[in-house]
Amino acid sequence: MVAQAAGARKRQLSQDDLLCEECLSQYGMVEDLPALGVQIVKSDCAASPKQISNYLAKVGGMLDVTTSCEADMQLKLTPTGGRTTATRGQALGSCTGGNTALGTNDPLSSCQSNLETIRISSAWQRVASANRTPRQVILAIVDSGVDTTHPDLINQFWKNPVDGSIGYNFLDDNTDVTDLDGHGTHCAGIAGAQTNNDIGIAGIANVKLMILKFMGRNGTGLLSDALRAFNFAVQMGAAVSSHSYGAAGVSSIFGRAIANAAAQGHIFVTASGNDGVDLDDIPSVPCSLASSIPTMMCVGASESTNPGSSTGTAGIASFSNVGSAVNIVAPGVNIPSTYPNGRYAYLSGTSMATPHVAAVAAILASLNLDGERITQSIVQSRTTLQSSRRAGTSQLGELDALNAVLIGLGQPTSPPRSSASPIPCGLLVYIAVGLLATIMF
Repeated sequence: MVAQAAGARKRQLSQDDLLCEECLSQYGMVEDLPALGVQIVKSDCAASPKQISNYLAKVGGMLDVTTSCEADMQLKLTPTGGRTTATRGQALGSCTGGNTALGTNDPLSSCQSNLETIRISSAWQRVASANRTPRQVILAIVDSGVDTTHPDLINQFWKNPVDGSIGYNFLDDNTDVTDLDGHGTHCAGIAGAQTNNDIGIAGIANVKLMILKFMGRNGTGLLSDALRAFNFAVQMGAAVSSHSYGAAGVSSIFGRAIANAAAQGHIFVTASGNDGVDLDDIPSVPCSLASSIPTMMCVGASESTNPGSSTGTAGIASFSNVGSAVNIVAPGVNIPSTYPNGRYAYLSGTSMATPHVAAVAAILASLNLDGERITQSIVQSRTTLQSSRRAGTSQLGELDALNAVLIGLGQPTSPPRSSASPIPCGLLVYIAVGLLATIMF
C-alpha cells in the first residue's frame, strides 16, 4: 500500500519503512476490529513500536487518511490502591426469607437494600404493565470471567449460536471464561442473577449475560484485549456492556471505539474508580471519555451516611472518583452478590455500582428504546443526594430505576423515595456458603 503510494508520488521508502512493510505483511500482525473502527497492530517483530508508529503516520500522509497510534496500556479492576485497601465487614446476622418490599423469594434478597434504594421492584411493575412486548437483551460483562456453574447464574447466560459458548476469553484466546478472581462473577450477579428462583440473590434485569474475560487472577488486563472484547460484544448483538475497570491516563482510540459503537446504538457503562479523586484533575480511561459520548455513562458509588438508621442520608462514597464525566452514582457499599464456587459475598466499590446502571439500561433496551434515549432517561432519573460529603459533587445524583423507566416511556415521574439507604447486614451467613470479607473494587 505504502509502496504504491510512494511510487505514485515519486517517494522513496526508508529502510525503516521497508522493515515495517515486511513486519505488517506477516499473518496475524494486524487485527481488525470492524465494529469499533480500530485495528490492533502487534509489535512483536523486528520493527520497534516507534518505527511502526512512524510508518503508519506516513501511511496517512501518503493516502490522505487520518491515522492515530497509541501504545497499549494495562488496565486494572481497581485503578490504584487495589485489594490492599479492602475493608472488612462485620457479620450482623443471616439473610433469609426473601424480600417483601421487592416481592422476591430469593433468600438473600432480604439483605439487598441496594435494590430497594433504586426502586427496582416498582420499575419491574411498570415494565410489566407497559403494554409493550419486551425483547430479549444481551448484556456483556467485560471483566474477569464468571463462575460458569453458579446456581444463581447458570440459567442466565447468553449462548453463542455458532458454538454454544457463553462468551470468550481474550486473555488466553479460548472459550473458557472461568473466573479466577471473583470480580466478574460478582458484577454479573448484581446485573443479572436469576430472580424468584428460591436461590441466593435477586438480579436487577432479566437479561442474557455475555461473559467476556480479559483479566486474570491478578486483576489486570491489556487495553487491546478490552477492545477485542468490546468489539465482540457489539458484533454479537449486545445492547449494553458493563466495564468495571480503568487506568490513569487518556486514550483517544478508546474514545473513537466507544463513539463508533454508540453510533450503532450500543450503550457503554463504566466505573469511575476508587481513588477518591476528581477526574477533571487526574483523567482516567475509560471514564473520562463519557462527557463527550451520548450513550456512555460513567458511574460513581453512593453510600449511606448513617447506616442502619431510618434517618440516614445517601451521599457519594468516600472512595468514589468524581468529575464532570461522572454522570450518575449507584449503590456501591456492601453490595451482596454471587461469588465463585457457588458462594455469595459483599463487595464495595464503583465496580459494584456500575452493573446497577448497566442492568437498568438493559431493562430500557428491552422496551426497544434507542441508546441515546436510554442514557438520557437514566441520567435524568437521578435522585438528588441529601448529603454529598464531597466538594464539587452537587451535580451528581443516584440512580432511580423507576423514574428511568417512566421517563423512557414518556410517563410522569414518581416522587423520589427518601435517600435513606441502610447498608445491608455485614457478611453473608448462608448454609454451605460460609463467610466472605467485604472487599472494595
